[in-house]
Amino acid sequence: MKSPRLEILRRHGLSIVFLLLMLASSICTMAQTPVKGVVKDDTGAALPGATVAVKGGKLNAITDINGNFTISAASGSTLVVSFIGYEPQNVIVGDSPINVVLKAASSSLNEVVVVGYGSQKKENLTGSVSVVNLKDADKRVTFDVARELQGQVAGVEVNGSGVPGEGVTIHIRGVSSLTNNNPLYVIDGVPTMTPFDFPTGDIESMQVIKDASAGAIYGFRGAAGVIIITTKKGKNGPLKINYSGYYGVQKNPKQLSVTDRAGYQKIADAAETNAGISLAPGNDPSSSSYISNVNTNWQKSAFKTGITENHDLSFSGGNEFTTYKIAMGYFNQTGTVVAGPYFKRYNVSAEMQGKKGIFSYGAKLAYTEAYYRNLAYPRLHGTGNEIVDLVSAIPTMPVYDPSRAGGFGGVDQNTQRAISLNIIGVNNLITNESQHNRFLGSAWGELEIIKNLKYKISVSYDRTDYRNFYFEPTYDLGWFYPSISAYYSDARGEPFTSLIENTLSYKFSVKKHSVELLAGTAYQKDSNNTIFGSATNLTQPYLLSFDNVSDPTNKLLFGNSGTRYFYSPIFGRVNYNYDDRYLITGNYRRDGTSQLPAANRYGDFAGASVGWNISKEHFIHLPDIITNLKLRAGYGKQGNVEALGYYDYQTVVNSNASYVFGNTLASGTSQTQVFAQNNKWEQKQTKNIGLDLSMLNDHLSFTAEYYDNKIDGILLAVPIPASVGATNTPVVNAASFTNKGLEFTVTYHSQSQGNFRYDISANASTLKNKVLSLGNGNNPIYGAYSKTAVGHEVGELYGYVTQGIFQTASDLTNHATQIGAKVGDIKFKDINGDGIITDADQTYLGSAIPKLYFGLNLNAYYKAFDASVFIQGNTGSKIANGIYQTLMQGQYVNASTDELNFWTPTNTNTNVPRPVIGDPNGNGRNSDRFIQNGSYARIQTAQIGYTIPSSILNKTHAFKSFRVYVSGQNLYTLTKYKGYDPDFINDGTINRGFDYGSFPNPRTVLLGVQVGL
Repeated sequence: MKSPRLEILRRHGLSIVFLLLMLASSICTMAQTPVKGVVKDDTGAALPGATVAVKGGKLNAITDINGNFTISAASGSTLVVSFIGYEPQNVIVGDSPINVVLKAASSSLNEVVVVGYGSQKKENLTGSVSVVNLKDADKRVTFDVARELQGQVAGVEVNGSGVPGEGVTIHIRGVSSLTNNNPLYVIDGVPTMTPFDFPTGDIESMQVIKDASAGAIYGFRGAAGVIIITTKKGKNGPLKINYSGYYGVQKNPKQLSVTDRAGYQKIADAAETNAGISLAPGNDPSSSSYISNVNTNWQKSAFKTGITENHDLSFSGGNEFTTYKIAMGYFNQTGTVVAGPYFKRYNVSAEMQGKKGIFSYGAKLAYTEAYYRNLAYPRLHGTGNEIVDLVSAIPTMPVYDPSRAGGFGGVDQNTQRAISLNIIGVNNLITNESQHNRFLGSAWGELEIIKNLKYKISVSYDRTDYRNFYFEPTYDLGWFYPSISAYYSDARGEPFTSLIENTLSYKFSVKKHSVELLAGTAYQKDSNNTIFGSATNLTQPYLLSFDNVSDPTNKLLFGNSGTRYFYSPIFGRVNYNYDDRYLITGNYRRDGTSQLPAANRYGDFAGASVGWNISKEHFIHLPDIITNLKLRAGYGKQGNVEALGYYDYQTVVNSNASYVFGNTLASGTSQTQVFAQNNKWEQKQTKNIGLDLSMLNDHLSFTAEYYDNKIDGILLAVPIPASVGATNTPVVNAASFTNKGLEFTVTYHSQSQGNFRYDISANASTLKNKVLSLGNGNNPIYGAYSKTAVGHEVGELYGYVTQGIFQTASDLTNHATQIGAKVGDIKFKDINGDGIITDADQTYLGSAIPKLYFGLNLNAYYKAFDASVFIQGNTGSKIANGIYQTLMQGQYVNASTDELNFWTPTNTNTNVPRPVIGDPNGNGRNSDRFIQNGSYARIQTAQIGYTIPSSILNKTHAFKSFRVYVSGQNLYTLTKYKGYDPDFINDGTINRGFDYGSFPNPRTVLLGVQVGL
């Protein structure tokens, strides 16, 4: 039998030691006596971890699991009781014990917001900085912090697919470049462009910097916006153990309506008849090769139920000198395609920070190991798309065929005449896997030289070791897709970034004037070493090693390395505050990069913003209903060079360019790659003006903002004459465009109504993009379904306009000449009126940029229950549906069931043209036939949770908190779009409106728990 005393020591050992130390300290202070008390919230629940401090003194205490505390204090002294998320309270020491009730903080104005190299009270912000509500964002099931932002912040657009482990495209106030628009992420002060290896559950706070007035201090790295992330830290107090985890299932919420065997054969037979050719034997009922016993539903065969799970475990604690936190996690997502992609990630981190006298310090180590199985595609046909090939695979092709090498079905050239790929076979036969191991280490130290004058040094090292492995055995997947030679490739790399920053900060106040100064320097080095090897003609049994390939002509091996340097000899900020009424912020940074020639290597980037707290003006008397009213404005400049390689100003020559003069071979040198020698920084100018309003004691808050951004000197690949002899297309400062828009955010926190309360928050934003120049004669840039030209927006949809179907021969005669057209074909509009349909008759077909982005969060709380719904979407966007275009071709591919309504002499009341092999009229060309409404509203997340009351948990002597919840994601989408998903992955620029087989986002249902020990 266990001793009750030993059991108490085991459970509360740290708390008892802490209390004994406090009591010992009190003995040495004769004027003070032990004061006991308890801290609870306004619902009566204990608040463990609350801080109780003697005002004006150095003594403080931390409440235990039951909210109890003991502190030495003299009678009549003041205790300051505080807890994150609650309003602090001052208590006069009198009779003991003291009962303290803290109310949840209704005002967010005193919230501390992390900005570049420091922090500010939200009330005093002047730049365009949005604070992410993590309670809402964390309900999104994702491994990616960027995906959490979708619909949560006005002006931030996020698009992604359902491929496990795949990143997203994210734009903050539109595109800032024609190449790289990814924002900078700053995690605990360490900048990175790839935050995907860090668990989202470890985030304490997140802010989005959207303009240069606030982001200029990050220089070129923040040109596309900055997302500042602060992770959870250990806190002063006894050991805390927290676990959170969930497990769920995922399915594709939609299948496209495509034809079965009979429908496909009907369309194929009509297409061959209209082309004047014989029927394919496999589709001809009179042929002995007619296929009637195969009717494959490829979507049903390929799509499966996937799983997703996540587990995070952390240990934290500390004392008044040092705090610590150790965390580990596991994430797994299997995907929703048979033998298709999966993603696994293991992570561990350790963090500590502390203070001793005038010296503060901190360090963090994080390690991630991730594994990917990628969607596969035959290497000799690497330009295809798995989803398009899956849905367009003909139903007369079987999934399995033991007679073929590899055991999977294919098509026969003579029998079916189709080029159709068995995606299930591809994913089973081909191995396409990746692994990467990432290490991030950082450390900082800060010395307070004199009061409020602080010097800080920060160093970090970020390294990823990756491996991409590909193996393709011999197989037979039918006509056009045989693999007659086994192939193996192995690519490895080790990119790393090292950074050192030094800052000096000082703040002081004189009467009503408050000033904060910051100055610093930084040096960053990026390096990447890669090696790639491949081998062909491997023999069975396959031994995947280059040593097992004896013939050197079957092997290829090469490597590469590069290093670039960034210099920031000076950056700084000034914050000026007069009486909390007039606010001024100025940021500056001088950046240099080895990517630019010496003459243009450095750029100066600066921003300034002002704020006026109108509600604090003495001569303005606002209604009592208004809590706060602030007007702010900002202007700034930033630069960008992400479009450039490491040394894109160095000429590349071939020193072995020999030439025959007469009968003699003369040695020579030829320039093979040319680069612009006068490239400079892209320049982004931002202007914005905003209004912040809070009412009803901050229960209702509203923000409105207008922005106007202009980007000049955009680096763009401009073609050069072939006579130059170069093999590359040089990148030059050629383009410019603007982004303008409005942003709105409104939040309402209900006042307590017994046991029920609720929160509502909504955001909306607009974006108008316009191209001002494109260089080199302003020649337009054509994309997959778009045209980017001066006076229009980037990636505006472009193609032909249809005018119905030719019904009679007279229709053909009376219309502009349309080569290849017959009765039953699409009639295209003669835009330029020259009497013939040519490429010149294409025109703009709509905008891929929505007229409005929006997000809506609804939260309700009743006693221990909580419920939430998150709705996200956009209105006014157009999508070029590439999958639907493929399924409406009327060729040797499977078709949409819409294609069954094709034109015939007896079925003329239709908008579907006659199918014809070869499509001589180009019925399937890019046109408004395939432009569809991309507007949607989606129930992105719905969740119901229950938190076990502390009165019950206290009896367990083990749990401090315990919450269980059930959640659904991507539950319902209201849209007219005929593709899988109106939220699809794209390049975000030139081809942003073209959906050509983005992997559909899955519907997820999961069960989760959050436990504190």
